[in-house]
Amino acid sequence: MPPTRFVIRAYHRVPIRGGLYYMGEGFLGKGTVIDLSPKGFRILGDCRVMPGMQLAARLLLPEGGGWMDIQRVVVCWAQDLWFGAKWLKLSTDAEKRINEWLAFRRELPRLLHRQ
Repeated sequence: MPPTRFVIRAYHRVPIRGGLYYMGEGFLGKGTVIDLSPKGFRILGDCRVMPGMQLAARLLLPEGGGWMDIQRVVVCWAQDLWFGAKWLKLSTDAEKRINEWLAFRRELPRLLHRQ
């Protein structure tokens, strides 16, 4: 097994429990998004994927965020039924909704602390 490369992320991941459907060539998987960032997500799914695979996804943001389509993601890493993927193509609206949801979640602890 080749050595893995350590990468420092330039963005913050936010814990989440969102629903996800993901589709690849010849399969449809269902999973749970475990964390979300402006660039991608980590998933626990029911179908195995391989690094480099490109998938279409339908993401459910919790707390009223609603469903959104992500046209294309690429699998960056996979281990058993866990995998991480980054966005390759998503609509401007989907990107805006994800960023607004992430900003709200980052602000939430400060809002609760004020009360």
